[in-house]
Amino acid sequence: MTASASVTVTEPGGLDPARWRAAVFVLVAMALDLIDTSIVVVALPGLQQHLHASGATLQWVVEAYTLTFALSLVTAGRIGDLLGRRRVLLAGIVLFVVASLSCGAAPGAGTLIVSRAFQGLGGALVVTQGMSTFQVSFPDRERARVFGLFGALSGLSSALGPMLGGLLINTDLFGLSWRPIFLINLPVGLVALAGVATYVSDSRASAARRLDLMGVLLVTAALLAVLYPLVQGRELGWPGWSFALMAASVPLAVAFVRYERAKERRDGFALVPPALFERRTFTAGLALLTVFFGAVAGFFFPFTYYLQNGLGFSPLAAGLASMPYALGAMTTSAVAPQAARRFGRVLLAAGAAVMTAGTVALLLTVRHYGASTGTWQLAPWLLVTGLGMGLVASPLVQLVLSGVPDRDAGAASGVLNSVNQLGSAAGVAVLGMLFFGLLAGRRSFSTSFSEVLWYETGLLTVTFLLVFLLPVRVVLHPAPEDSVPPSRPEEGAPA
Repeated sequence: MTASASVTVTEPGGLDPARWRAAVFVLVAMALDLIDTSIVVVALPGLQQHLHASGATLQWVVEAYTLTFALSLVTAGRIGDLLGRRRVLLAGIVLFVVASLSCGAAPGAGTLIVSRAFQGLGGALVVTQGMSTFQVSFPDRERARVFGLFGALSGLSSALGPMLGGLLINTDLFGLSWRPIFLINLPVGLVALAGVATYVSDSRASAARRLDLMGVLLVTAALLAVLYPLVQGRELGWPGWSFALMAASVPLAVAFVRYERAKERRDGFALVPPALFERRTFTAGLALLTVFFGAVAGFFFPFTYYLQNGLGFSPLAAGLASMPYALGAMTTSAVAPQAARRFGRVLLAAGAAVMTAGTVALLLTVRHYGASTGTWQLAPWLLVTGLGMGLVASPLVQLVLSGVPDRDAGAASGVLNSVNQLGSAAGVAVLGMLFFGLLAGRRSFSTSFSEVLWYETGLLTVTFLLVFLLPVRVVLHPAPEDSVPPSRPEEGAPA
């Protein structure tokens, strides 16, 4: 039953019997963001040719989405807590679909960049509401399964995006060149919209008040101060102001924390509740997320560049070459959350160790075969690395959100995704700088990439060590029921 229905059917315990059907369509909606993040990269040469765009313009086609998405996450999560998660999720899907249509019809680079920014905002609304909906809609015994599905989808999307993008561009549907990579979001988005409207029930924080506008301003300024230099610094040659801006993020973050503590004491509804950071699992998990996703994103940026520019792979071939990694991640992501309940942090440590071993084997393979490296030499070690990635990523997301009260599900989801984006941006910036610095020193592509893999191995080793800051056992207690249950009608709906 939907949130606006006049009669709501529930299972014993107040659970919505349609929650699994709802989850399917929420995952479809979240896939729009997961795939769109990577599908654009393979279209950049076509964009440059048809729009006569400069390298800086192409970079903004990618980063307009990334920056808007990252800067909106914390606020987007809290908006769902206030206005209702289903309502905001629907708004996010509509915005994403309309922005995708605008991208596909863009007459020039300026329109495309603005449309990509609106796509990023829609993506932030969708991802935060999707994760918080899972948090409040599923009991503890089922939450591991639904987060496992999300982890599997994340792993599959990491390779499906480039592969689908390469296929659409090579096919040149209706002579539209690069435009179908955006237009394909329309039918998928409409399916997600219909399913969410039909099956997802609404929920919100019971103590919902007005949005913390000063908190929004401070957290956005702090994130912008660190994210903008990270995504633009390498392209601009790391000017002095980029480091000054990153340094300015520290006092901005301190001001945000102090303001949020005062806001929580005053009315009990801060943008980001300080109590979240008093949970050891939450804070240790965020540190682990930062390093882990920095390693994952930092790997794929030079790897994709190496395949296409060093080994001469086509966009489609580069996407297919990444498939073993995605298949490995998808395989273990589906079962890892349940296994984590039994094995605790040992499972995450094992996953990090497997990723490290796979990366070292990949490094040795690239060094051995050099310019003659092919898909079949890379595939076994990409599969191994992907298997390890799934063992970490899927239960880690669930672990960070475990025990978070329903009233703060959106805020916690926003913080988690912001940290994910921050770590990813830092990983891409640091490993990308190392990779291009080595190439500028007249190193070969294979030598440069293998050197970067040593640093990747270091990040994964740190990931392994950070796992031991987590509790020995992953104890997932149901979050306190202090929100409007997702199986009840939306406030104001007829009873």
